[in-house]
Amino acid sequence: MLSCGVALYTGGKDSHYAVMEALKRGVIVKRLVIVVSRKQDSWMFHTVNIGIAEMHAELMGMESLRVEVSGVKEVEVEELAQALEESGFLDGCDYIVTGAVASSYQKSRVDDLARRLGVKHLSPLWGRDQEALMREEIRNLSFIVTAVQAYGLPLKLLGKVIRESELPTLLAAKRKYGVSPVGEGGEFETLVITSPLFRGGGVRVRKARAEIYPNLNAGFYVIEDLGVY
Repeated sequence: MLSCGVALYTGGKDSHYAVMEALKRGVIVKRLVIVVSRKQDSWMFHTVNIGIAEMHAELMGMESLRVEVSGVKEVEVEELAQALEESGFLDGCDYIVTGAVASSYQKSRVDDLARRLGVKHLSPLWGRDQEALMREEIRNLSFIVTAVQAYGLPLKLLGKVIRESELPTLLAAKRKYGVSPVGEGGEFETLVITSPLFRGGGVRVRKARAEIYPNLNAGFYVIEDLGVY
């Protein structure tokens, strides 16, 4: 029996792949919740190029709800809960779907949120072997790196499509610095550009700029113009 799901969605590879995996489990994701934090260093929510997630919703033919939060630790989760309660966006659905892989902080907050809202939390990527998961995502999606925020990761990854050939770099950073191969701790962020869920081809970056902070070994790929093909 098929069930209805609402996904917390960022446009990154993990939240997108979680939607794909939920579908395999019979949970039909019909709606996307896109959380926009006023602070870039949110504990809970992806912030880089988050507005593009609304374009993804259109490409997948899904309804979306944009929720703005303060970005203040714990407060932002309460703000999301209130927005979902007041909007009725979860009405008729049984699940909240997320792309959590290993962050107990994030998963436990969504577990509590789901209980409060009377639905179940489905995190189909939870506990997966991260190297194996990254290989799966590479096989099934195309995505670019939009942020690098960890020592051991080269800034030249910014704007680059991640393929199997980049895996040795990620795994070397894991061995030497403990970097998550899927970027679960925010070490890097991604944006999906092609997917089987997209109607048509996908998205193409027309104009972008790199913001580099070499002393922190950090950088962001800020997309200024994006097209659909």
